[in-house]
Order: sequence, then structure tokens, then C-alpha cells
Amino acid sequence: MVVATRDRPRLLGRCLSALARQTRPPDEVVVVDDASSPATAAVLGGSHHRLPLTVRRRERSGGPAAARNDGWRATSASLIAFTDDDCRPSTGWLEALLADAASSRVVVGRTIPDAEDGGEHSVFDRSMFVTAEDGRFSTCNVLYPRDLLDCLGGFDTRFHRYGEDTDLGQRALAAGAEAAFAPDALVWHAVHHGGVAAAVADRLRFTEVARLLRRHPQLRSQICDGLFYRRAHGRLLLALLGASLLRVTPAGLVGTSAWAGDAVHRVPLPAREPGGRLVKQLIGLAVLDGVEVAACAWGSLRHRTLIL
Repeated sequence: MVVATRDRPRLLGRCLSALARQTRPPDEVVVVDDASSPATAAVLGGSHHRLPLTVRRRERSGGPAAARNDGWRATSASLIAFTDDDCRPSTGWLEALLADAASSRVVVGRTIPDAEDGGEHSVFDRSMFVTAEDGRFSTCNVLYPRDLLDCLGGFDTRFHRYGEDTDLGQRALAAGAEAAFAPDALVWHAVHHGGVAAAVADRLRFTEVARLLRRHPQLRSQICDGLFYRRAHGRLLLALLGASLLRVTPAGLVGTSAWAGDAVHRVPLPAREPGGRLVKQLIGLAVLDGVEVAACAWGSLRHRTLIL
């Protein structure tokens, strides 16, 4: 199995400890250190993990796609599971993935936020939900046959921060592979409690959505709402269009009402409190949606595929 890591020593240690408690122990664990600080090396040098661990270090960061390629190519296994350094696999995770494995099948497991991290309390928090085979093939929880990875050439390193896992899975389907969902292959994904700057930086990855849609146009109907990556984007643009006219317009009122009605349900429950906190959360969500729209628009120009 393969884990790519960069500068998350505490979470990496938690991940490795979870891998050491698998009911079906991994034959190999390859961790690719993508030019992390020395703190990561200290975690990887610990002897308490009791794992058949191989560490490959990249002196210059090449991004997650390049790191994962280094990882699976360093293994001798015929079936290769991937998870991320901010994930905590349940004890039966690997056993459940392998139970559904086949020579031309990609197996996707279930991923939910890690309760150990206290849940999501703000629109600026970030975690991961995978509760079905949704076409994204997220590398927090997926298994590939090695022959299939060899045939496809692995992850495309032109996807620098987003979409490399979805692209690989879609190419696998196009090559004749099938996809399966293993609900018992459970991974808990860390809840990242970041501020505004971290949340904005995360949304800038959306420039890659247009590249993904240009290569796999069928994804538009699976992961998008027509021309919009999220339905909320269209509503926000309608509201902004009304505001840009410097007066109240029916279009602006409709857009604002529709966006706000949807946005309230996107705010985590603990943040829906009296005293103005909900308003602050909605303002933050409007900023993040705006950044997503701008990132998608920039990606549309770069890759000549419209998505907002």
C-alpha cells in the first residue's frame, strides 16, 4: 500500500499507527515523503509502528501525483491500496478492500470525517465524505490492481493539486475496468480546522476542474450542475449580478434568496448559533464560493472548457 505525505507529521503518525492495527496486515507500506521538513523524517524513523515500511524521499516536491507514482512503482504487490497521510483507516479497512478486489476492478472504500478531531464547526473547516462510488476515485481510500496502473501509466502529474485521482479512475473505466464500492472499508479523514487563508488556498485548487472536464466531459453530469461546479455558484452569480446594477433587482433578490436558503444548510450545525455567528459564517461561505467561481473561471480560460 502507498501513502504520500508532506509536512503532516502528527497526522502521519496517527495513520501509520492505524495501519499497524489492521486485521489483515499489509505486505508492504511505502511512504513517499514529498520534501517534508525534518519532523516527518522523525515520525518515519520511529520503530513503534511495527510495519513493513519503505520510505522514499523526494528532495523537491513534485505534488501528490508524482509522489504516489513513486510509491506504487516501488512496490512488488499485485494489488495496491492508497490512503492519505491525514487519514485513519479502521482496523478492517484493508481486509474489506481486498475482499472486493479483482484483476480489472478499482475498489473505492467509505470515508467520513474523523470524530477524534471534534467534527466540523465552521465553513472554514475541511474534511471528506465518500459514501458511494461517485466517479471521483479519491485516493484517501481506493485500491488498484498493479497491472492496471502499469497499463494506464499511473497518475498524470499535469494535475498538480486536484483531480489526479479522478482522472486516473476515469481512464481506468475507459480502459474497460469496473468500479466497486466497499462500504466496510472505512477510513476516517482528518477534520482540518483552518482559518480563512487556508480555506481560500484550498479552493484555489478548483482551477483544475476545467482540465478534468475537458479530458472527461462525461463527468459534467456526474459532479457538476450544468455550467456550474456547484448549484450555489449560479445563485451567487445571480445575486452579484443584481448587486452590480447598484440597485435592488428581481434577479438579485431571487439569487440572494436562493443562495442564502441553500447556504444556511451548508453551515455546520454548531455554527448556527445566536449572536451573529451564523451571519459571519454565511459571509465566509459567500467569500469561499466567490473564490471557487474565480478559480473555475481562470481554469476555464486556461483549459478552454467552461465551468463556473
